[in-house]
Amino acid sequence: MFNNVIALEGQLETVQQAKDFLLGLSAENYQVVIKPHFASSAGAHMRHILDHYLALKDGLTPGFINYNKRNRYSNVESCPQTALLQWQEVEKWLIEVSLLDADTPLIVVCEASVNKTQNTQTKSTLARELVFVSSHAVHHFSLLAVINSLLGNKDEINFGIAPSTATYVRQQA
Repeated sequence: MFNNVIALEGQLETVQQAKDFLLGLSAENYQVVIKPHFASSAGAHMRHILDHYLALKDGLTPGFINYNKRNRYSNVESCPQTALLQWQEVEKWLIEVSLLDADTPLIVVCEASVNKTQNTQTKSTLARELVFVSSHAVHHFSLLAVINSLLGNKDEINFGIAPSTATYVRQQA
């Protein structure tokens, strides 16, 4: 079962990082696109991250996760308070889902090419997909940290840092 406290704790750390980021950013800065460095706003990145969590959540019961499903131009993308509310819902869901069997089988579909529409289906498990969405979030957090830095703001020291990188840094100290 996926009742591993450490695994749930890591998931909740990711959620908390997102919530802390949102609380520290103005609505204006959430929507700004810093060209030429970025083609999308912090809000677009946050919406993209949440889309992956929601795809997993919505697909869990039928056992079919479609990461191609996106909510582009939703209020999550333009309003940090809406994104914060969505993260709070994800947090509640993660606590509930942590009681399920980690080996719950899933079929995952996602696009695999930027040059043409090419979908792939892969067998996976609940635990693996939870690891994926969290890792995906951290990847985008690193981009959000750069956006925030270009806006003259600072983030928490571990924001956008992979857990394995944080472990490495601690071992070097």
